[in-house]
Amino acid sequence: MWQKFVAGACVMTGALGFGWAICSEMNSDIWHLKQQKQMLLYMAGEIAYLHRPMEEIFDIMAGRAAAPYDLFLGAVSQGMRERDGRSLICIWKEAVQDRASGADFPPLGIDYLIKMGNCFACEGEQLQVEALRLFGLELDSEIDRLTVKKNENSRLVRALSTLTGILCIILFM
Repeated sequence: MWQKFVAGACVMTGALGFGWAICSEMNSDIWHLKQQKQMLLYMAGEIAYLHRPMEEIFDIMAGRAAAPYDLFLGAVSQGMRERDGRSLICIWKEAVQDRASGADFPPLGIDYLIKMGNCFACEGEQLQVEALRLFGLELDSEIDRLTVKKNENSRLVRALSTLTGILCIILFM
């Protein structure tokens, strides 16, 4: 009898853990986009008001950003120091491609990092700041869309995983 109780507890733990993992994946996408939004706002402010060079901005942001963005920004800053005739867009895309193979960034985060790199193609500080602000609006709308989706789906996923666990216990006992 106690074996059935232990088996039932294991099935429920597995079902609840599966639902929790799906919900945390949705939260992860939102977190990454919010981190990118913070990077974007910081870059736009530094360019517009302090007129700092991009290498210095990336150095400062690497010290302030949360992992894994600190390593990413450090790699971009290091690439700018070495430069070798490459543009900022090229250095940015190489750093994104280096990080794309790892598990640090979700696919959605990689897509938006690539789009953020395209904002550096603008000539002049004013155009670059406006491109970054426009991209910030796009990030805001995506964060809002994902938040609504998460709020709608998280309760459903948790309820379905719980019900699936109960159904499995009933069927196998």
